[in-house]
Amino acid sequence: MSDLTILTLPSDCDLRTAAGIQAQLGAALAAGPVEVDGAGVVRADVTFVQVVLAAAGTARRAGRSLRLTGLSVAARAAFDRAGVSLSDLAPSLPAN
Repeated sequence: MSDLTILTLPSDCDLRTAAGIQAQLGAALAAGPVEVDGAGVVRADVTFVQVVLAAAGTARRAGRSLRLTGLSVAARAAFDRAGVSLSDLAPSLPAN
């Protein structure tokens, strides 16, 4: 069984950082289960949401787990603005 990789998101999760986040998530998921720490996110947009949703799909297809933890208010707000429920991605997070 592969070790859990903890990926700490940058403070800015937007169009400028999306490719880097996507690459990090892809590499981490190729190695095993991933926990994404979003506590330090200060700015996030819909691109961030798209990257997370794509990574979640990749994880499902590969039989890997992808868990979001400690999402900041800004990260949660990005999901809200995109109309995406966190309950499917992070069931352990309390509701907004």
